[in-house]
Amino acid sequence: MKKVLYIKLLNRRRVVENSIVRLGDVAKIRGNEIDVSQLNEIIIHQIQKSDGSHVMIDILDLVPLIQEVEPDLSIEIVGVTMCILEIIPLKKNENKLFFWFVWILLFVGSSLAIIYFHEDVSMQKVQQRIHYMITGNYSRKPLLFQVPYSLGLGIGMVLFFNHWFKKRLNEEPSPLEVEMFQYQRSLDEFMMINENKRSDEDDLKHHT
Repeated sequence: MKKVLYIKLLNRRRVVENSIVRLGDVAKIRGNEIDVSQLNEIIIHQIQKSDGSHVMIDILDLVPLIQEVEPDLSIEIVGVTMCILEIIPLKKNENKLFFWFVWILLFVGSSLAIIYFHEDVSMQKVQQRIHYMITGNYSRKPLLFQVPYSLGLGIGMVLFFNHWFKKRLNEEPSPLEVEMFQYQRSLDEFMMINENKRSDEDDLKHHT
């Protein structure tokens, strides 16, 4: 019976700079009558400073490395053909002052956006009018509506983003997470297309 190896590249992996990347780090492999543990230890890349922030791993570069260990293998590729390695620096310069500056800036900015929106639609006058229609009394500050409305606005934001600080309310992704996922997928597709374009240009230079 011929040995068949099924290899499935992962879309994206995060690796630490100066680390050694092995086949098992970027792919899932299965096979019949094959020592998969040995193949998982195949070194495919050494992270260097010249790599920048990302490295593209092509399945065509992995096939010869696998065949050096198991020459008689029949390799079946499943899924994507490229894996993106995101390189993480060993030392992260955490600037707490910058973090708090950004946090305060976003908090003030979002607060002003909400205030401007309510002023633009004359929310206070609307609440005053509703209070007068229900109670028959005019109130300059209809707290009966303003307090529940303010609480509901905060609770609605928590439910919308599906987070209370670091705690997730349920397993469903928030709209922000969905948008970040779409952005990350578009970025990955761009990097893959750009890498293929660069490879085609290099091949063209070699043939001319």
